[in-house]
Amino acid sequence: MRERRAAAPARTGRRLASLCACLLLSQPSHAEWRHELGAGLEGYAGLEAGFAAITMINANLGLGRVNALTGVRSGDPTWTEVFIEPRVGLVSDTGLYGQVSIVGATTFFDGDAAGFTGGGDGSFDWETAFVGWRSGLPDDDQARPVIDVSIGRQMFDVGDGFLIDDGNLDAFDDGGAWLVPRQAFRRTAIARVDFRAWHGDAFYLQSDPHNEEPALIGGNLEYRQASGGHVGVLYFHILDADRPRLFLARDGMEVLSVRVNDLRLPILPQVGWWAEATRQFGTGRELRFDASAFYLEGIYHFAGLPWRPRLSYRYAYFSGDEHLHDATRRDFDPLFYGFDKRVWGTWFQGELTGGWLLFNNNQRNHLLHLLANPTDRVTVGAIGGRFELVKANYRGVPVTDKHFSDELNLYVDWLMTDQVALSAAWGVMFPGDGAAQGVGDDEAFQIFEMGLNFNF
Repeated sequence: MRERRAAAPARTGRRLASLCACLLLSQPSHAEWRHELGAGLEGYAGLEAGFAAITMINANLGLGRVNALTGVRSGDPTWTEVFIEPRVGLVSDTGLYGQVSIVGATTFFDGDAAGFTGGGDGSFDWETAFVGWRSGLPDDDQARPVIDVSIGRQMFDVGDGFLIDDGNLDAFDDGGAWLVPRQAFRRTAIARVDFRAWHGDAFYLQSDPHNEEPALIGGNLEYRQASGGHVGVLYFHILDADRPRLFLARDGMEVLSVRVNDLRLPILPQVGWWAEATRQFGTGRELRFDASAFYLEGIYHFAGLPWRPRLSYRYAYFSGDEHLHDATRRDFDPLFYGFDKRVWGTWFQGELTGGWLLFNNNQRNHLLHLLANPTDRVTVGAIGGRFELVKANYRGVPVTDKHFSDELNLYVDWLMTDQVALSAAWGVMFPGDGAAQGVGDDEAFQIFEMGLNFNF
């Protein structure tokens, strides 16, 4: 028999630099200082910093801020976050490279709605510390493969961040639960190979202790289109994980996933197709695994219209579990998903529903998303979503209605200068009977968010 534990709320934010880099085509790469050091060495240095302010009305459907570990309530939260990350690195013409960076983050005032961080939480710690070697750049005819191997603390993602993107939970003493400035995996060994249209990764990754410190080993293979899209397959095995405090047991889980990311068909090139199907299986020390998830999304690009609008529809499914106390886990584990693709609402599906209440587990969603670029530096968007439970329980609480919520998000992203980006959003969630029964209240939940990112 296994103990059913509530899945922990995922953090709702995203790193603003990643957001603006995805949305604004004019966004440059890191504005780093670079200097030739002689003997074939180049040094670089940079600094990233961020600020966010968030306030909520009727948080958690009227319950207010609820601590994820203790369940203590404390009213509607308003909080701010700041972070700073200096980085330095070296690149050699022999192919050797390395980087170190340190992140400091702090949360002020009430702390986030799930109680992951409270006022005064924060710390400085290493973010990246890695070394590697790259065999070179591909020849013009791509006659030789390019090999890249690296070890240490570093970021790693696969596809659009559906399963592997963020290696740190940004909770408790980390501070910065909305800005998520810490994204590197604590320990990694990664080998990458590129040859013509093929790309492959072999990896060992270990996440942070707040995420139960899972260690996994696996591989990823992609075939890339000239347009930038790809078809890929991913497999990994979780070798070990700490005894769960926030999550259910994970050790022994095997994961197999196939995907298409921004696939373009010659018959309809203005539509980008995104999809992924995932199975979780295997047997660990405490549980067997039998879960699945998939999504299908089409994005139509109106390239000939003013403001270059894009309209997308996504259907997403994540399995649930109605046998809550047996030895098989059937609810999907979202693992290390993050904000990596292009837009708000990618895998934090709904700023309220997906940020604080449903976490890519026991749910099916319909999302409609319209965005446009009034200028090369401004993006505006609207997201509408309907969310339903797959099985008639919310984190173990039985419900009689699977309709969970309807949500509307409005946002704007503005690249003010090449180094300064501003993002702001408003969201409202209207709970269905499933949410009211499962959470314990039924007020319309609103959020106001603003963030600034500086990159030098």
